[in-house]
Amino acid sequence: MSLTNAFALMYGPSKEWLNISQQKQSISHIYLTFLIFFAAIPPAAAFVGSTYVGWQIGAGNTHTLTTESALYLSVIAYFAILIAVFVLSIFIQWMAKTYGAKPSLSECVNLTAYSFTPLFLAGFLGAFPILWLDMLVSLFAIGMSVNLLFKGVPQLMGINEEKAFLFSSSILTVAMVSLVGMLAITVIFWGSGFSPVFQPQ
Repeated sequence: MSLTNAFALMYGPSKEWLNISQQKQSISHIYLTFLIFFAAIPPAAAFVGSTYVGWQIGAGNTHTLTTESALYLSVIAYFAILIAVFVLSIFIQWMAKTYGAKPSLSECVNLTAYSFTPLFLAGFLGAFPILWLDMLVSLFAIGMSVNLLFKGVPQLMGINEEKAFLFSSSILTVAMVSLVGMLAITVIFWGSGFSPVFQPQ
């Protein structure tokens, strides 16, 4: 049901969040029927875009990565997404007590994973590295994910909309801090010899 839930959220989020909350999906279920597929979209598309299509900066040459380098980075990104969803879910469960909610970890994983659905789908554009287009669609996907989060918190956390708004804002703050942390870790890895390897021009 997870894939069906994900697509239903795109056109009927309020109704589908209620449906998801009633299904009580376990962590293993959400990972095995949804996350392992959707989390692969951005890395797989980025692999295609960085090796077979390439990108240009201004009017310069088209840059591509070696297959080995792109594959290595894509695999790391894939597992980073899977881990990030779980870690963010732990933070959500921990913060929930402040707002009078007592969700299970599986409910937090459901909230996190399904809220990321638009961003996963937007990852398809990684196969076409056109900067302005990717940025435009990514901003739209971020907006949709934020909307899903704000509508999902009261349904899955079982709190009123006023508390849900504050809770959702806290989740967004933690997500942004986590993103900055991941970028910092990436820079450290690149400086340690794990940087992308470009195809010779």
